[in-house]
Amino acid sequence: MQISQKFFSFTGYLIVIGALISAVGNALKPLEPATQEGIESFISRSLLSDTLLIAGVPLVILGLAGLFLRQSPKLPKWGWVGYVLTGIGLIYVDIVQPVIRLVAYPIVLTDARTEEEIYNAVTTIYDQDPFGYMFPLLIMSLIGPIWSAVSFWKAKVFPVWMAIMMLMILPLFIISPMLGFDNFPVYVYVVIGIYGYKLISDKSAVENNVPDQPAVVTK
Repeated sequence: MQISQKFFSFTGYLIVIGALISAVGNALKPLEPATQEGIESFISRSLLSDTLLIAGVPLVILGLAGLFLRQSPKLPKWGWVGYVLTGIGLIYVDIVQPVIRLVAYPIVLTDARTEEEIYNAVTTIYDQDPFGYMFPLLIMSLIGPIWSAVSFWKAKVFPVWMAIMMLMILPLFIISPMLGFDNFPVYVYVVIGIYGYKLISDKSAVENNVPDQPAVVTK
């Protein structure tokens, strides 16, 4: 089946726009408030961050379908598992969690007075269901991109350095907290955004989706 380059360009724009919004949303994630005076700014920034994530992540997930389809002629069948894992992981981490925070933060922080109460109010959101029992979904947001990177490397439709950048997610995930960088997901969306840009600028999609034709000799 031949797929128009316009489709791939459209999904590429979805990825770039969604990744940009999601990266900004993650970059704006506030640190836990340490005092009562910090609650107002914390809630305000948290609401902005989570709103951006809820708006951007669906665009990324929709666009990723085009990225995988673009590579489908050479992508291993098991490579599609990466799309499923990435999609479920991002939905949970950057859609479900923000929605719960948007509802819960204003409520649980309303009566907090001491630093201990503030800390307990913030962490309560993560200690209770569904966060406490859906940790495997959180891991999918890490495993999914890595799984996808391996399959992209094998497909070799896009430059290998792009797959290497995505594989760097694992070591950076481990190292970034040691360096004091708490908004690690920003890197994930930057890499995804690069793939989106490549999807837009790549003009060989039509050629690669057309089956090989026998040569026709004309007199």
